[in-house]
Amino acid sequence: MNRLFVVTVLSLSALAWLAPAETVQSALARMDASAPQFHSMSANLTMVTYTAILSDSTTESGDVKMERSKAETRALISFTGNSPRTIAFLDKTVQIYYPNLKLVQVYKLGKSSKLLDQYLLLGFGTSGKDLARGYDIKIAGTEKINGHDATKLELTPKEKSVREQLSKVEMWLPLDSGYPVQQKFYNPSGNYRLATYTNFELNPPLGAGSLKLNTPPDVKVEHPQ
Repeated sequence: MNRLFVVTVLSLSALAWLAPAETVQSALARMDASAPQFHSMSANLTMVTYTAILSDSTTESGDVKMERSKAETRALISFTGNSPRTIAFLDKTVQIYYPNLKLVQVYKLGKSSKLLDQYLLLGFGTSGKDLARGYDIKIAGTEKINGHDATKLELTPKEKSVREQLSKVEMWLPLDSGYPVQQKFYNPSGNYRLATYTNFELNPPLGAGSLKLNTPPDVKVEHPQ
């Protein structure tokens, strides 16, 4: 065997052994450092929704914009494709616009508003301390997601009321960033949603009204219970 090859392999192995492994503490520290810098974001979004009882999944593409302050959080998710719709989040209200139907459905979250943080905002502007308060956290390995070397965190909600809707979350945190590149949300029935973010932009200049639904004047509004 070529001696140079052996020396190279041994050297690389030594470097891998010497490289510090990611820990829960180091991942959360990265989030702590990034959280104060977060005011808004925009990204392209790919969402895979898996329905366990049907053993079936659907994939949708779109984009997401989000703005967060101490007073309120606003977000807008737009999906294109065969079932286009735009979802607007504002505090304790969710509005869903279906352009093909010229219909807007308005939902008041009430006591369920806490789940909005779990499903939508997790990791974006969330400090490591806040994450640790709400979840039991462990490292589940390192994976490459869209070219990013990312730590996979496995999160189990501490509150029973949250676990009834959200049994587990997996979040991929790039080694050079404090914001997730991918999230996977499981519910107790075995269903899950996998959200992958690309072309992420931190604190883009979101114009006034950019996080509101733009609907035609003749749109129908429903308030489902």
